[in-house]
Amino acid sequence: MELVYVALGSNVGDRQAHLKRALDGLRATPGVEVLRASSWIETEFVGDGPAQGRFLNGVAELATSLSPAALHGVLQALEVAAGRPADHLQNHPRELDLDVIFFGERRVDTRDLVVPHPRWRERAFVTAPLEELGLDLSSRPPGREVELLEAGHQLSARVTDWTQGGCVVGLVPTMGSLHAGHASLIERARRECDRVLATVFVNPLQFGEGEDLAAYPRDLDGDLRICGRAGADAVFAPAATSMYGEGFCSAVGVGREAVGMEGEQREGHFGGVATVVARLFAMARPQRAYFGEKDAQQIAVVRRMTRDLGFPVAVVACPIVREPDGLAMSSRNVYLGPEDRRAATVLVRALRSAREQFGRGLRDRDQLIAHARAVLASEPRCHVDYVELRREGDLSPTAPGDVDGGRLLVAGRFFDGAVPVRLLDNLTLTGEDGE
Repeated sequence: MELVYVALGSNVGDRQAHLKRALDGLRATPGVEVLRASSWIETEFVGDGPAQGRFLNGVAELATSLSPAALHGVLQALEVAAGRPADHLQNHPRELDLDVIFFGERRVDTRDLVVPHPRWRERAFVTAPLEELGLDLSSRPPGREVELLEAGHQLSARVTDWTQGGCVVGLVPTMGSLHAGHASLIERARRECDRVLATVFVNPLQFGEGEDLAAYPRDLDGDLRICGRAGADAVFAPAATSMYGEGFCSAVGVGREAVGMEGEQREGHFGGVATVVARLFAMARPQRAYFGEKDAQQIAVVRRMTRDLGFPVAVVACPIVREPDGLAMSSRNVYLGPEDRRAATVLVRALRSAREQFGRGLRDRDQLIAHARAVLASEPRCHVDYVELRREGDLSPTAPGDVDGGRLLVAGRFFDGAVPVRLLDNLTLTGEDGE
């Protein structure tokens, strides 16, 4: 028999009757003995969801010979018997809510059950009844805290737990120095996946000679806080020696998606991107991977690599997140000097102005590009690397003449900060990009 603590709550109907019937149902279950129950306490609803009534809460101490999965099934059946739909919406009012907080010393990490409960420390309606039952909470494992993984074997073990538990794993690859744009990727992955893994790795393979590898901003502690708030379950932050072991010499080739634009400006860049992403796909075994549309050409390269190498991963493109003045969020923005920070908005102004012309009927490719260039030329602090209009999806070149849409992409450099800053931006000529 193992000692188990179950939280009980109700905020619909006769709350006390629902809780009493749940305890009676547990007492009537073979393999379950109800040892003690705390007193009931009334609390306000905690969490995201519609406005709803106050909860009646408590905790029961059980001894059971059932497995965690079997006990979880019993608790779900009791919820349904109380009138709660089996396919209930999360954080909505409920006749009965039963959660396993602790199951002996076990750790469980499956799609349907996580033990210890990931948010038990955040809930006074759980901690107060546990203390009433005499538990020393200081000796108990913490609730949901983002887990830092620094070695490949740690990542492999955690992903194996998730996949064996039937979880859909979402991967958010980053180079760190995270901001709200990265957080939006994690938040979307949290909505769509059972477990979310973010990676923080400044990949040396995608930096060329003279580029800002050493100067690239790094703040792992801050990154962990952002990942935790956004809903990541774990962060993989390896050293280069862990990512690329001694003698590592393999590389992923790239094709037409890498031609021009960033591929021309940064020789070897996309080979490094494809290699590190392939390595992460092999190590993390995700079903879904999330990338920001600011790096639109990178997404096209990754999609091609994923198809060509047969990775069973859905590559999900997420909208650009912008500052209030329109500047696309980037880890490099922190290096802009004050004047360049104001000037940098010319990138999005040029793109939006060209899109406005498209909306007014201008269809000629070269005239649309020329219009964007004219806006960029109005800001002498911006040194333009390229302005291109490419097809959506694979970003293949568009032919001269009229276009029916496409994606306009720009790259520019600014020089008045502590280091030169190179920024990218893009948008589709049709629609609002979900910005």
